[in-house]
Amino acid sequence: MQNDRTMWLIVLSAVLFFGAAVVTLRAAERAIQPRPAAAAVDPEKQHPPASAPEESATIADDPTTAPDPKQSADNNVSFPTNI
Repeated sequence: MQNDRTMWLIVLSAVLFFGAAVVTLRAAERAIQPRPAAAAVDPEKQHPPASAPEESATIADDPTTAPDPKQSADNNVSFPTNI
């Protein structure tokens, strides 16, 4: 009797495993299929392109201010000597 239960459990597990594999593979296949472009679906629902920032809104770097070399992070590098 125990042998029959084990066999049915193995068969049921195999069916569930293959069912999960089929579902997973179909989902992966649908994920890589090309989708229709937005223009082909409805051209009226397209958003206008984003506008570029105005020239006056751009902040230019000030080339006259140089960083202080004494406060540079390169001056504070230390390496352990007693490894």
